[in-house]
Amino acid sequence: MNSRARLALALLLPFLATGVQWALWDLWIRPYVWFLYFPVAFFSAWLGGLTGGIGGTVISALLAWFVFIPPQFSFALQSPAAGFSIIVFVVMGGLFAWFHEKLQRALHSSVGRFEATVEQAAVGIALTTPDGRFLRVNRKLCEIAGYSAEEMTTMSFRDITHPSDLEADLSYVRRTLAKEIQDFSMEKRYVRKDGRLVWINLTVSLVRKRNDAPDYFIAVIEDITSRKLAEQRFAQLFEQAPVGLSTSNREGRILLMNQAFIEMFGYRIEETPSVEEWRARVLLDREQRAAADDDWSKKWRPGQHGSEMIEHSVTCRDGRRRTVLLSRQRLGDEMMLVAIDISARKAADEEARQHIDELERFHRASVGRELDMIRLKREVNALALELGRQPLYDLSFVTKADRT
Repeated sequence: MNSRARLALALLLPFLATGVQWALWDLWIRPYVWFLYFPVAFFSAWLGGLTGGIGGTVISALLAWFVFIPPQFSFALQSPAAGFSIIVFVVMGGLFAWFHEKLQRALHSSVGRFEATVEQAAVGIALTTPDGRFLRVNRKLCEIAGYSAEEMTTMSFRDITHPSDLEADLSYVRRTLAKEIQDFSMEKRYVRKDGRLVWINLTVSLVRKRNDAPDYFIAVIEDITSRKLAEQRFAQLFEQAPVGLSTSNREGRILLMNQAFIEMFGYRIEETPSVEEWRARVLLDREQRAAADDDWSKKWRPGQHGSEMIEHSVTCRDGRRRTVLLSRQRLGDEMMLVAIDISARKAADEEARQHIDELERFHRASVGRELDMIRLKREVNALALELGRQPLYDLSFVTKADRT
């Protein structure tokens, strides 16, 4: 019903009330002049607002005065009390109209703010029936799912949920309806209208009726596709990294190990679930273990992030000793341990050093033999000169070297 029709009905109510009251006047309403007019004043305000309320009140007062207040069918007054009752009725009717108008404006303002909040929210919001049909969706949810609001109100959340995620979602719904949980949150995938997948974070709560029966669900939907793609890329890089990587939380529980880390040390998370247990098995030297524990604790302090690569001698699960470089990097609320196996490089360095030592010893031995031969040839030449013969060996290169 539009506003004009409501106003017309509000102004018509006093005449309807007059007819009914006239029909019942001699039966049981007399002498209650205002018996039906107070409800009329209220409903006139409810139908026609301030204008309808005041108009309905004034018309009611005039009709009651003319038809029912003695002398009937006259605007004359037999007593001041009758005039006072008319004034009281008009004031009360005006107050009905004024208060109702204030309430309506406050209600419209509140509803308007609520509607604007829902529609302009940065997350998707939906109201759904207990069986999952959409009752109301906002603009953001339409953008996430790729459907218009009109299309979505003919659909159920089952229609856009990825088949692999549907059973988990339905399980939460059943538990909520059974009062096992009050609300729930989960990550799942929507299948958009164009066929693309979008990851969402879903938070759902149930609104119940006064008799405790389920009324409707309120769902808040956040698009987390970018975050999930970043997590997947990180997971790929983490797993395929050529160095050992492990992450742990503030409580010291190991969260992840990549394959290179497992192959390097031989332990899986199930075998060393905490940083402390892992250190106890790998770092047998107490001083190394204490230094590593202190370094790990310091990295959680504000302003502390990464550390330099520190060389450690570690013991692997199979008993072999390895030389590794360890470094801790702070990643928000997680700590990443980077491990680089330099055992092969250390072995190669040791082998090269041994070769150099051997060459130096050979060089020293060779030089010593050469000097001995030069001394011997000098003695032979000197003996030849004493016998009056020519020297047998040319040692001019030695003479030039000595001058130099």
